[in-house]
Amino acid sequence: MAQQDQRARLQPKNLITNRGGVAESILGPRDSSNLLFPLYQTGGVLFPYTPAITTGSVTEYDQTPFIHSNYNYNAYVRSYPKPIGITAEFTAQSNDEALYLLAVIHFFRSVTKSYFGINPYNKAGTPPPVLVFNYLGEYQFNNVPVVVKSFDYTLPDTIDYVAVNTSGSSSTLEQDAGPRGYGGRRSTVIRPPTNSNGYTWVPTHLTVNMELETQYIPIQLRNQFNLDEFRSGKLVNNGYI
Repeated sequence: MAQQDQRARLQPKNLITNRGGVAESILGPRDSSNLLFPLYQTGGVLFPYTPAITTGSVTEYDQTPFIHSNYNYNAYVRSYPKPIGITAEFTAQSNDEALYLLAVIHFFRSVTKSYFGINPYNKAGTPPPVLVFNYLGEYQFNNVPVVVKSFDYTLPDTIDYVAVNTSGSSSTLEQDAGPRGYGGRRSTVIRPPTNSNGYTWVPTHLTVNMELETQYIPIQLRNQFNLDEFRSGKLVNNGYI
């Protein structure tokens, strides 16, 4: 039986088919001048090691007290998924992996910001993008629309740091790298040298924490969601959890 890639992945919608559209508005141009260019080779951010995930569901009730009664009455208010908390590990044992880790860090810095000011004026006020989260196959997290609410990491003082060359480096990401590899093809990032001569240092091991929140389109939610179909698993491709 053929197995699909079950590793955790956070990516723009329609990454493959949407050339020049939503994908490039999130990841930037598909060329070596873009610091996020390595992420195209893995279809967004690929978590190379098994992450720890915390999530769940919430049902809210409004308690109504009765005079001279021993019990309250719970009136249903709403239900919603809890935030998806992720703790993930990244390593950088080579220039390739260091370049990828640098792109991952910069990706989360970018997707937690909105367009602001006059550059570009026609995008001012556009909020951070909605992404798609996939992990562990069809009936776990399948095309779940999310926004990144927080992202944090610590640069430790007890490990080594590796220098990555961004002014002409070549990143080779092997297609068949195995369950712990990144996958992908050769990519190159070429940025103008700065006062550090084109080098940036990243830790050889980094733990990142992030919180994702589901973000469904209200009209689609109203028209598509059916509890009977959700219960039977028929809505899994629409990202409902």
